[in-house]
Amino acid sequence: MKLINKIKPEVLDALEESKIRYSASYRSIIASLTDVYRYKDLTIDQIQTLICFLPTKFKPQCDMDWYYGDNILSKEYQL
Repeated sequence: MKLINKIKPEVLDALEESKIRYSASYRSIIASLTDVYRYKDLTIDQIQTLICFLPTKFKPQCDMDWYYGDNILSKEYQL
């Protein structure tokens, strides 16, 4: 299962809101989430781009969020 299918729906909705104003960045984020199977497969640059376009409530709150992506993953895929 691709990573994009493991992301919370509300996170994808929040990203889609930035689609109108930042369409190239949105496409890049979606492509990176579609290309990998695990959060750990993302590069640092891809994670930083993703986080840049997330609303504050979905941004990493601790080191574990940065490392495992629990802030954006659905409950059943969190570690």
